[in-house]
Amino acid sequence: MLSIIGLVILVVATIQAYKAAGDSGRSPVKWAFITFGIGFGIQIILPLFIGIVLGIIWISGGKSPEQLQEAIDVPSIIIGIVCLVLSVIAVFLVLRYLSKIPEEKSFTPPPQPPENFV
Repeated sequence: MLSIIGLVILVVATIQAYKAAGDSGRSPVKWAFITFGIGFGIQIILPLFIGIVLGIIWISGGKSPEQLQEAIDVPSIIIGIVCLVLSVIAVFLVLRYLSKIPEEKSFTPPPQPPENFV
């Protein structure tokens, strides 16, 4: 249930990032992909990777697949919740960055031509 709520938050944040990037003169598509990639990576890919690593460690330690399934129940819930919170924080930080209007680049004019050119 939490992962569905997390994905809904991620989709809404991606749409907001698209709008915010367009309003501040940045590339909206690029920032929408960055926002979605960061959120999806932390929320889905990272817990999957951590679970695979834990499973490999526990199986190499001598646990049977049945014992592994029982042992990974509580850690998987904790990992999922922590990664969901980290995903929301990371997406919030991207949106916060996008809400700042970029500073104008300083332009130094070329030097004046000489007055007595002979």
